[in-house]
Amino acid sequence: MSDYGESRAFSDWVDVVVLCDENGRTVPVTGTLSVDLADEEIPQHELLSELLDSTVRLTTAEGVLSVVLDTLRAIPVPAAFAASPWLNDSRPIVVRDGVGCVGGLSVRYSETVGLRITGPDADLDYDDQNG
Repeated sequence: MSDYGESRAFSDWVDVVVLCDENGRTVPVTGTLSVDLADEEIPQHELLSELLDSTVRLTTAEGVLSVVLDTLRAIPVPAAFAASPWLNDSRPIVVRDGVGCVGGLSVRYSETVGLRITGPDADLDYDDQNG
């Protein structure tokens, strides 16, 4: 029997920061401040707060497939996140008009439904009321 801390169900997760591309600016979905993912400096307080508020933890315990988590883990941690002890293991997901693609996965984000990630064959380029 494994100890509580060693349980795979509790450790199979990845944190993603959901960002949107607004007119060439990369902005956290819960914020207004622009982030330069290549910047090697720790994000300042207000931007850090917006980035943390835009972070979603995806877990197998909540039904996310392990292959999705593995694909997201393969995305490099950007310099701006690596510089921060609060973001140094987070991966960025950038959407434009609520739709994006990352690591071959289709991504959709809306304020009402949140984050949805599906395989590359899914058609997320339609307008629905459910996000």
